[in-house]
Amino acid sequence: MNSTHPFAKLTHLGELPVETFLRDYWQKKPLLVRNAFPNFTSAVTPDELAGYAIDDDVVSRLIVEDNGNWQVNHGPIPEAAFQDLPEAHWTLLIQHADLLDPAINQLLDTFRFIPSWRLDDIMISYASDGGGVGPHFDYYDVFLLQAEGNRRWRLGQQCSVESPLLENIDMKVLRNFETKDDFIMKPGDLLYVPPKLAHWGQAQGECITYSIGFRAPSYADVILDFSEESASLATEDMRYSDPALPLQQHSGQISPEALAQVAEILKRYSEKEGHLASWFGGFMTRMNPGGDVASEGDYTTEDYHQGLSCQLSNFARCAFYETSDHCLLFINGAKWHCSKELAIKLSEYKTISIQQLQARDEYIIKHLAEEGLLDKIDE
Repeated sequence: MNSTHPFAKLTHLGELPVETFLRDYWQKKPLLVRNAFPNFTSAVTPDELAGYAIDDDVVSRLIVEDNGNWQVNHGPIPEAAFQDLPEAHWTLLIQHADLLDPAINQLLDTFRFIPSWRLDDIMISYASDGGGVGPHFDYYDVFLLQAEGNRRWRLGQQCSVESPLLENIDMKVLRNFETKDDFIMKPGDLLYVPPKLAHWGQAQGECITYSIGFRAPSYADVILDFSEESASLATEDMRYSDPALPLQQHSGQISPEALAQVAEILKRYSEKEGHLASWFGGFMTRMNPGGDVASEGDYTTEDYHQGLSCQLSNFARCAFYETSDHCLLFINGAKWHCSKELAIKLSEYKTISIQQLQARDEYIIKHLAEEGLLDKIDE
């Protein structure tokens, strides 16, 4: 691994303040920022990406295009497959690359001007000349950072579930593409693409591109997961009831009063702020595949008892919700109660001094040490 960048949270995208970006561009329109990362050097080489692709525990895809015919191979990719590739028009994708090495993971810090629980992962793609994944759209926001070589990008139309796709291939490629903008990205250039905007990238020679994606759960996922969580809290004694049932003229009719009773059952959970926050924090901090192993730190309970400082593992996902007298803290989908001071330090991956901990926070740090979710701090 080779990285030359101590990544810090962005305050500007080029000359544009991030506040202006959020107001005028976020989920509204694309933005191309030339030389956003001056002298950028990729933290990973093409050979290292190929090494990841053959690993059983890494999510990868090898995509080859031949005159409009697409072949998609899901990882692990056999090592021999790389010997049979054409000279051009293929690409290798490594998903959740931020979980594979600290040098890659550091890049996430740059984008924490967006809430951390919205960040999803970094995908890294290596492409031969002409390689790419075809014209497509995503349902989530994405920043595309050109790491090595050049890539041609075309931006197109707004899309939806009704947009026609090519059939009989294991990926979503748009059948039609209406070019609205066309440009070449060079190392250090950054492109923001909002959800559902068609885009099409093709390598100009060999290149590496980093895709920083954000979580955007579907309504279906939200409803299903929240329903399952709520149902787990209901006991057998909790039943639909109608003690004030009037005589109905038609026995098959469902009355407005019956629907109101069902609505009350649903509102009992959906309108209870504490329950909603407790579910949502866990839902949005669940790890991607490989995250539980990646977030194992080197800080032990012995280090804790010696009073050594620590911080949350940079590979862990963390968020918090403030209540009237404490915070609900979420790490990798699990929940704790803690002070706001500790919640901020953990969620911003800051140094935690054991000697300065509030008494009610001590058990959390001790438990996180037992779980292996903390890292030592060089002092």
